[in-house]
Amino acid sequence: MPTSAGYRILDAEVNAAHERARARTLGPEALIALIEASGLRGRGGAGFPLARKLSAARTAAAGGSSYVVANAYDADPGSPLARTILLKKPELVVEGLAIAAAAVGATSGYLYLRPDAESARRAAERALEQARPTLGDLQVEIALGPGGFMGGEESALLAVLESRRAMARQRPPYPAEQGLLMRPTVVSSAETLASLPLIVRDGADAFRRVGTEGSPGTKLVSVTGAVASPGVYEIAFGATLGEIITRAGGATGGSFKGLHVGGPTGGILNATRTDVGFDYESLKAAGTHVGSAQLRVIGADVCIVNEAARLFDYLAKETCGICVPCRVGTKRVETILESIYSDLGRADDLPWLDQLADHLREFSLCGFGITSASILKTTMSEFADDYRRHIDDKTCPTGTCAPVRSRRYETMAQP
Repeated sequence: MPTSAGYRILDAEVNAAHERARARTLGPEALIALIEASGLRGRGGAGFPLARKLSAARTAAAGGSSYVVANAYDADPGSPLARTILLKKPELVVEGLAIAAAAVGATSGYLYLRPDAESARRAAERALEQARPTLGDLQVEIALGPGGFMGGEESALLAVLESRRAMARQRPPYPAEQGLLMRPTVVSSAETLASLPLIVRDGADAFRRVGTEGSPGTKLVSVTGAVASPGVYEIAFGATLGEIITRAGGATGGSFKGLHVGGPTGGILNATRTDVGFDYESLKAAGTHVGSAQLRVIGADVCIVNEAARLFDYLAKETCGICVPCRVGTKRVETILESIYSDLGRADDLPWLDQLADHLREFSLCGFGITSASILKTTMSEFADDYRRHIDDKTCPTGTCAPVRSRRYETMAQP
C-alpha cells in the first residue's frame, strides 16, 4: 500500500503544539478512544497496542502520580531510528510525549537516549526549549542510558532512571501498572509517540489508510549489509522485504544469501523470502519479528553457522545476566555453534540447539532472551545445508570458516 505524504513521519508538517492543545480539549477518555481506533501499535518491536498501555496506566494511577517515558535509546547500534526522528522531527516526539501524558494524567516525563547520541540530544534539547512555555505543568527531562544493548529494554531503563543497574524486571506487574518509583509508567518508543500528533490532527480513519489492517501506519526501517544504498527508510507496513531492498538500491553483486530481520535477536530468512511482508503478523509467521526494524542483507559468501555464532557471541556479552536461561543459554549456544564451524560438530548438536532455543523462548525474563531463539529456529530450518556440510562433511560451505576451538564444548546435560 502506498504511503501518504501526510503520514510519512519524516516529512510531516504538523503544528505539534496545536495538536497537543486539541488533545487536551478532547479529554483523556476520548483521546485514548481515538488512539485505540487508529490501531497504533508500539514501534519498539513488540507491537503492543498503545491505547491499551495508556488505559492501563490511567486506571492504575487513579488520579495519583504517573510517568511517561519516550524511549529513544536505539539499543541496536545498526538501527538508529530514534536518532533519525530526533534529528529530523524532534518536535513530533516531544509533542507525542505530551499527548500521551495528557491521556494518562502524567505531569512528569522523560526522553531517554543513548549516551553517544550527541546530535540527537542537542536536537531534543532545542525542541524541548521551544515547547516548554506551552507544556503547562508537564515537566520533561532528558535522561541518558548506560550504553549497551540492554540499556534500552523497557524495564531495564526504569532501573536506570531509578539510579540502578540496567537489569530486566519480572513481569507482571507491567510498567503501566507499576513502573518508575512503583508508579504507573507508560514506556513507549520515540517513533510510536511521534505518530500521535498526526492521529490527533487527521483522525483514526486517515491513519488506518496506510499500512495493513493489523499493522496500520508507517515504519522506519534500517537497511544495512550488502545493499547499494544503506540507510533509514520509512515504509508502509506490509511492504515486502524485496520492495524494501529495491528501495535501498538493490543487493550489491546482484545476489545475496539471506535476510536478517529484526536486529541482533532477529531470525535469518533465506534469500528466496523476499515476498514476506514487513509487518508484525507476517514476520512472526516467517519465524522472526520486527524487533529493532533492521533489515540486513547477507552476502552469498557468508556461512550462516558462523553468522549465527557471531550473533550469539554478541548477545552473550550484552545480556544483563539477571536470568539463567539467557545468561547461560546464550553463551552455551555460542560455544556449540563454534564447535560446529570448527568441524567438531555431531548430528545430535542440532536437536540440542533446538531444545536450547525452546528454553530461551519459554524461560527468559525479557524479550532479549525470548526473541534470540529465532536465530536458531530460522537458520537451522532455512539454511540446513550449511549446518549439514559442517557436521557431516567437516567442511565450510563457503570456504570462509576458520576453526576457533580444538575440542568440543561439552556439558553433562548435553545428549
